[in-house]
Formats: sequence, C-alpha cells, structure tokens
Amino acid sequence: MNVFISSTYRDLADHREVLRLALETSGYNFHGMEHFAAQEPPALDVCLRELESCDVYVGIIGGLYGSSPIRRVKSYTELEYDRATELGMYKIIIKLDDNASVRPIHIEQDPQKIQRLNRFRNKISNIHTVQTFSDSHEAAWKILAALRTYEVRLREESEGLN
Repeated sequence: MNVFISSTYRDLADHREVLRLALETSGYNFHGMEHFAAQEPPALDVCLRELESCDVYVGIIGGLYGSSPIRRVKSYTELEYDRATELGMYKIIIKLDDNASVRPIHIEQDPQKIQRLNRFRNKISNIHTVQTFSDSHEAAWKILAALRTYEVRLREESEGLN
C-alpha cells in the first residue's frame, strides 16, 4: 500500500523519519517530500503527482501552517489535503496535542498563518475523526493502527462482495 505523508517539514522532520521507518518496516511504501528529486516542474506539481499515485493520504498537523506556493494562499499541506479529498482518497489525520511539549520555533508566529492554521485544523476536525499525538512515536503507532484498521475494512468489504 502506498502512503502519502503530508505535513510541514521544519517542525515535523523527526516525526516524518520515525513514521517512514515504521511504515517501511511494516510493509508500507512511504511517499513524501524527502524523496522528491530536484526537477523542472514546480514543487506543487511534483507533490500532487506523487499524491495521485498513492492509496492513502496521511495528514500530520503540527504547530506551523507551512509555506505556500507562489501566488497561493493555502499551504502545500492544505493543498495536498484538498487534492486527496477531490480524488476521494482514504484519509488519516492526526494533529499535535494542544498540551504537547513544542519548541517555540515550531509554533506559528505569523498572525495570518495562525488564522489559516486554525481554520485548517477546524476544517479537518469537523470532517474527520482526528487523533492527537504528543511525540513522534505516538504519531507513528497511531497511524499504523489506523492503516491496519483500514486494511481490515477493505478486506471485509472485498470478502463481502465474493
């Protein structure tokens, strides 16, 4: 199963690496920005093309809203989420617990980005059952558990059709 990991990088790099190792050890294929080679197309085109080749979207929402492509207001993470929604992909969403210990540099300071981050968090919380996490290991095991639950559901649905 191909799993696309969507998050900001600066605050969640360690989380992404722990998750990559957990996914690959468990037989999943990790797809994320760390694997994008330097190439001609714009970064948004590259990440959306990679997303479209995956089976599951995993959104990890931390304390930063993230960067946006040129002439765009939404962040890469939110644009990836929106595209996964358009594609009807299965989505697993986790967000940083409000009481998690976070370095000040990993907390959004820009008032406009804080507003966008809060809007995005509210949007996903109103649509999905969202788990929270406090550290990289908790994030990884919650995502693995959600993937296994999804696999069981797919298997039960396919057996019900036979």
